Amino acid sequence: MIKLIDPGFYTNFQDKGRFGFRHLGVPLSGPMDPKAFALANALLPLTNEQTVIECTLTGPTLEITLPVRFVVTGAAVPIDLNEQKLAMNQVHLAPKNSILKLGKVTSGMRFYLRFEACFDLPTYFKSISFYAPLGSPARLKKGEVFMFMAAPKEIASPQHARVTISTTYIQQLELKVTPGPDWDQLTQPQQKQLLAEKHLVLAQDRMGYRLSSSLNVAAPQLLSQLVFPGMVQLTPSGELLIAMADCQVTGGYLQILQLSTEAIAVLAQKREGESLTFQSTLLQTGP
Repeated sequence: MIKLIDPGFYTNFQDKGRFGFRHLGVPLSGPMDPKAFALANALLPLTNEQTVIECTLTGPTLEITLPVRFVVTGAAVPIDLNEQKLAMNQVHLAPKNSILKLGKVTSGMRFYLRFEACFDLPTYFKSISFYAPLGSPARLKKGEVFMFMAAPKEIASPQHARVTISTTYIQQLELKVTPGPDWDQLTQPQQKQLLAEKHLVLAQDRMGYRLSSSLNVAAPQLLSQLVFPGMVQLTPSGELLIAMADCQVTGGYLQILQLSTEAIAVLAQKREGESLTFQSTLLQTGP
């Protein structure tokens, strides 16, 4: 089992998300940074089990009672196992009765802790991903205990093949996009303006990011449309709303751009006050 000595700033369990329930108003949820999530599962695969612990800004301190392997991916963070410093993006072995401490990120915003074990967690709509409106908690709390439902009976050597892993996307300041359904609602000067200017991150959470924009567009009368993670919506005030993992399933703002999967990972690592630009060779803005 693991026990939370300190839960960190905002720590929760996520799997790949819940699919097939958007018609009921249920968001996809899942990891904010799909790239770091995929890397954690690739480095430490475990049948069809993909559960990770998503940590934001400051990580948890855990007591681990059974020997188990683990890996940490995503934003750069200090890893301390029984007062020994460890590297990210490598598989490590936590011996019986270990203390694992994940500190404050030095680059990026979100990182992922994956154990080679299944946890005994409640399922909501075929997923364990935390999403408070469904009945799960929003985040982990101090003192909580989580049992291993299944773990390898024999722990193999923690040694594994060395691979080159690039995490440069965490520092990227460009978001790769394609046109959204309402891109042509903008005039060509407005399109050029949107792509040329830097957009400040004003606020963010698991539902989405709010970015600045100097656009002044008269809001048309729109019916609600489907909203997917990575959708860039333009509000009547000119601000941009970018849907993320826990985003609502419908919305009534102009949908002008769509982020790529990698751009979603880039955005998930950005904090308030950072500036970003949009980049795409597919967008036509005229001569």
